[in-house]
Amino acid sequence: MQDQVLRRIFILAGLALLLWVLYLLKPVVLPFVGAFFIAYLFSPLVDVLVKIKLPRWLAISLVFVGIGVTLTVVLWFLVPLVWKQLIYARDSIPAGIHWVNATFLPWVSHTFNVVPMELDTEQISKAIMEYIQTNYSADSIQVMALRLAQSGLNFIQLGGVFILIPIISFYFLLDWERMLQSMRRLIPRPYEESTLVIVRECHSVLGAFVKGQFLVMLLLGIVYAVGLQIIGLEVGLIIGMIAGLASIIPYLGFGVGIIAAVIASLFQFGLDWMQLLLVGIVFMIGQMVEGYILQPFLLGDKIGLSPVAVVFAVLAGAQLGGFLGMLIALPVAAVIVVLLKHARDNYEKSRFYGSPIEVSIPHGEIQRINVDAGDVELDIEIKNSQDSETSHSNDLK
Repeated sequence: MQDQVLRRIFILAGLALLLWVLYLLKPVVLPFVGAFFIAYLFSPLVDVLVKIKLPRWLAISLVFVGIGVTLTVVLWFLVPLVWKQLIYARDSIPAGIHWVNATFLPWVSHTFNVVPMELDTEQISKAIMEYIQTNYSADSIQVMALRLAQSGLNFIQLGGVFILIPIISFYFLLDWERMLQSMRRLIPRPYEESTLVIVRECHSVLGAFVKGQFLVMLLLGIVYAVGLQIIGLEVGLIIGMIAGLASIIPYLGFGVGIIAAVIASLFQFGLDWMQLLLVGIVFMIGQMVEGYILQPFLLGDKIGLSPVAVVFAVLAGAQLGGFLGMLIALPVAAVIVVLLKHARDNYEKSRFYGSPIEVSIPHGEIQRINVDAGDVELDIEIKNSQDSETSHSNDLK
């Protein structure tokens, strides 16, 4: 018994040490985790190409070329539209400031009976320059320049990571089958069957959720962007794309999108209630499409997490791994949900959890028996009806 306890303690200590080392190597480990997920997502497509007698390296190359061509075509048509809308947004800033001074602030002053005010861009610029000259000396400027240089180095490092991830993904896909077999050989023989059941369930949940979630984000972004463009909002494409991407968190895409669309509509059309109503209609249609079509048919309840847990998972991923951590947070959460489900089932079947005690007592009147057997106290209620049907309930306190 002591040997088993010591062995379990050593195993837990080894796992804790491994997790601590992985945490210290987080900047190195995250690109490999991202590359593994990319390889996992595209391995079925590579397997299909391999089945038609293509060499595996050629099949992987064709998949990556197809991804690159698709992204290039999308960016080729999308970048000019986004750039045009960014220029429009920049040119609309003076008109927006004029609307705030001429319409919004007077309305606030008249409605709430407050002192009138207006935005003066010259005074704002002057105040910013005075603040910089007062609070930032030459040494502070040098520190700021050093921070900017460090930010540039971080940006270059980030670009290197995004170049490194496809390369690692290629090698993962090249050795995919051998890597899976090596992992399978590490499983202890008595636990192989149960472990493979868990792995298959994780595979099913993960594949369905990831594919469904990305399709929901893409289609919802298209719905928002097309709807806002139809009602004449000049920056509708950008707002629709941002709202679609933000929909990875429940209701965040709707909230960010409708606030941005209302502000853009006020800058472009002024206080036009009909235009604001059209913006609301677009986002209500988007919510109906998401709630009644996209979510049930593409996603369903694949992950088993409440919206609050989804928000926590995404924020935790962003805190631990930045942008890449936020992207892989929900797939990791889907796997953790499956593992916790099986852990709970094993716990309920364990001797520690125990099993319900059945008591069978023949005919009798309603009575209450209290049995105290050491640490276990049973409170038993027996009720017999006139037709000799017996029912009893056991409450374990």
